[in-house]
Amino acid sequence: MVTETEARVRAESGDAAAQLALAVHLDRQGEHLQALDWLRRAAQAGHAPAQYFLGARLIVGRAAPVEPTQGAALVSEAARQGMPEALALMALLATLSGDWNSAMRLMRDAAARGHPLAREQLALLEGPSGPAAEAWQALPQTHWLSESPRIGVIEAFLARPVCDWIVARARPKLEAVRVKDPLRGAQKAEYRSNSGAGFSLLESDLVLQRVNARVALAAGLPLANQEPANVLHYLPGEEYRPHHDFVTRSAQNEAELRACGQRAATLLVYLNDDCAGGETEFPELGLRYRGRAGDALLFYNLTPEGEPDPRTLHAGLPPASGEKWLYSKWIRQRPYPLL
Repeated sequence: MVTETEARVRAESGDAAAQLALAVHLDRQGEHLQALDWLRRAAQAGHAPAQYFLGARLIVGRAAPVEPTQGAALVSEAARQGMPEALALMALLATLSGDWNSAMRLMRDAAARGHPLAREQLALLEGPSGPAAEAWQALPQTHWLSESPRIGVIEAFLARPVCDWIVARARPKLEAVRVKDPLRGAQKAEYRSNSGAGFSLLESDLVLQRVNARVALAAGLPLANQEPANVLHYLPGEEYRPHHDFVTRSAQNEAELRACGQRAATLLVYLNDDCAGGETEFPELGLRYRGRAGDALLFYNLTPEGEPDPRTLHAGLPPASGEKWLYSKWIRQRPYPLL
């Protein structure tokens, strides 16, 4: 095993692979600025893995400056050299502008070069078990349970194989859900006991991106306004007590609200139906709902005037038996930064 000292000596001599290895080591130590410097050196030498890792970080600003144009250019260069992971990321970037032809072509190239997740995505998206492309693009039909506030149900929003895909992707990533506190950061909250898994752009795939595009179609709000997807998991007795999805106005939240606006809408997709209980409840309205696998619940958190609507208070009730799985999307009034 190469020591840090040996890696540094090789890195300083211009060995791009050693520069990447040193950057990884420095990242683990929390020395992100030094890590970026070594990544840049390796990327400038044309080292595809360094170009990919640096580019991905710059696109979303993960322990790095937010430089999406430069980041995409680096990932594109790594893809040009045939790196499967870079091709897969370029496919995801293509979906952000709705260029699904390029996205599928790039993912096919990644699969042909040995990317296992790319092969699995294509098997679902292009195989006989998955929905046809026309089904993804069909305008969802909403049945309104409440006109004020607007709360609606979309039956068969997703096909069951897609629901199963999301559950399989989320299960290994599950961890205790935390609630964002403007002063203390993400914290566990006594009113929320379920687990969950988040999917930023870098953790997404073409199936999830198809789902997100369909969410935008259903809500009538741009894809760019969506926060990263969350998959929620409840065991018997676990719950999310009554809460609002809109962001509470405060001095700590002011900058966020100015930049992205409020959470205008929420869309929940029920991913399974083999549990008892576990409804979504709106206590102010006397309304409860739990869909079959693939059904969606869409509700708007703001009044027609754009103000937070307190009547959208809702709770995730605990299942009495079995597991409960949901795909959760918050949608802002304005574009949300890539994460």
